[in-house]
Amino acid sequence: MQITLQLRILLTFFMLWLAHFLSIENQELIGYVGIFVLGLMHGANDLAILKKINAPKNDENTRRELLSYVFWVFVGMAVMFFFPTWGLTLFIVTSGYHFGNQHWPLKNESRSPLLNGLFQTLYGLLILCILFLFHEKEVTRIIETITHVYLQNIPMLQITIYTGIALLLVGSILAYHIFTFRKQLAKNVGYLILFTIIFFQSGLIWGFTMYFILWHSLPSIQDQIQFLYQDENRKNWKKYIQSSSFYWGIAVLGSVVIYFGISNDTVFKAVFFSLIAAITFPHTLIITWMQNAIHNKSHKS
Repeated sequence: MQITLQLRILLTFFMLWLAHFLSIENQELIGYVGIFVLGLMHGANDLAILKKINAPKNDENTRRELLSYVFWVFVGMAVMFFFPTWGLTLFIVTSGYHFGNQHWPLKNESRSPLLNGLFQTLYGLLILCILFLFHEKEVTRIIETITHVYLQNIPMLQITIYTGIALLLVGSILAYHIFTFRKQLAKNVGYLILFTIIFFQSGLIWGFTMYFILWHSLPSIQDQIQFLYQDENRKNWKKYIQSSSFYWGIAVLGSVVIYFGISNDTVFKAVFFSLIAAITFPHTLIITWMQNAIHNKSHKS
């Protein structure tokens, strides 16, 4: 069982076509269900990945890193609750790095890890900026609900342009020095064009659902299956789903309770993204450790 690039492109345009026959309310409902089913699943196996990373280590180190993971989940929740403006800013930057790291891995070109990380963050932030640009009013309302700060105007167009310029500058430096970086240019520029089409043609939640599930969660799950079981096939997909079912079930149950417990749509979106933020911080750390482990193994062999 493999989810190829061609299949994801086909599903993307099918969802764009399907949106013409669905009301905004139904788009959002299906979008939330999709994020709960696959989006949350791609982070539900973090502990199994952590255990695999720590396989050569002793149990004490494993427990320490497990406690660290849980600690950072609660730190994320606390920051989003007590310092929502800083928490939201950190969430957006962390998500930018996480998305960029997924699309444009640079672990084999680690001449300048900080420059690599900056480029990946800018690439992911540009994706988010494009999403926010086409849904500026709705995004503004959600930010106001999370931060309790009134925002008269967010210059999203200027922010998007400046992020794109910074991406070009850093990318030019990397492209000059790294041949394999240049080989990825056409593919990732194509992704940006595709994501722009998705966000322009879709509502906020529907567009985010397409991106988050088809272009982030599914490729991430495929990488995780390769790391955990060395091969992506139907049997290992089943193992992955079984392994994640407990934590995934808790996340889905909590999300459903929140969905039906909050009648205000904007408030629900604010709570929804705040919870995703709390999970994103440690999840990004785990995936980075996983990629480092993969890189170190391939480098040794």
